[in-house]
Amino acid sequence: MGHTLRRLIANFTEDSPFNSSQITILSLVFAGLPGVAAAQEKPVYDQVVEILASDRGTVRRWAYPPKLTVIHTGDPHQDQINGMVDLVNAQVPNFPGIGAVEFFDLTQFNRRLAGNTQFRMPVVDFDGIEGSIVRALFAGEEEGQDLSVTGSIFIFLTGLEDGITFGALTQSTKRLSRQFAEGGDMRCYFNVMSKNDELRAGFIFINMDDALTPVAECLYEEFMQTLGLLNDSQDSSMFTFDNTGIVRENREPDFQLLRALYSQGVTPGDKAQKVADVFVAMQQTRLIGTVAQP
Repeated sequence: MGHTLRRLIANFTEDSPFNSSQITILSLVFAGLPGVAAAQEKPVYDQVVEILASDRGTVRRWAYPPKLTVIHTGDPHQDQINGMVDLVNAQVPNFPGIGAVEFFDLTQFNRRLAGNTQFRMPVVDFDGIEGSIVRALFAGEEEGQDLSVTGSIFIFLTGLEDGITFGALTQSTKRLSRQFAEGGDMRCYFNVMSKNDELRAGFIFINMDDALTPVAECLYEEFMQTLGLLNDSQDSSMFTFDNTGIVRENREPDFQLLRALYSQGVTPGDKAQKVADVFVAMQQTRLIGTVAQP
């Protein structure tokens, strides 16, 4: 057993409720998962807590099916987005599901965004689903030319200037938005809003002006994070949310983490450590099931 794995197991012993025999089983589980040997990365338990914890140390998740709305000026990446939604709905059975997906072509609005666009977030009854529905209004030059679109999670596939404007309109102004506006390596980012730790709105910004923008990777990572996987864990070799830009062929740990977050018994506002314990228990169950097969 390598030094890093011993350190990992020691961490479980200190921070989780599992006994020594369970820890032995877990050592085999994590030895079989991708890349747990990087000496500089945190123990898996700590990575899980770091990815899940809000600024109050709590977990946040959707309590109703959010509507996904894609605002685009070029390729809407419709097949990938629909496939991504289908995958989440299939892989995470306790997730309430994406309520609907809508694509809104921004080129039909021939005025500048600044001064002519509003985002409002009233509590409304949308398609029988009680929740905070964001309403975007685009004011036309003449009466009857206004455009509007609603959603819970918005993906902005636009140029940099429009992305900056949408960031201001949706109150997504934080450190990442500044880095995005500077036009450096930050080519995509997300922001979420919550009430009582229930997610109510999510916004994803992708700079489509930059040919180096990894659109597919940005769509996947930022979308998963708007579902409640709130943070990166620097240098993680297990999870996609590592702030390295490395493409993961095996994304099963991401979905295991999302399943833990939306598992029965977890509610918005629970401590992140509770979900980390659920995640660890899932690994134990998975190994026992594998060993028990003839």
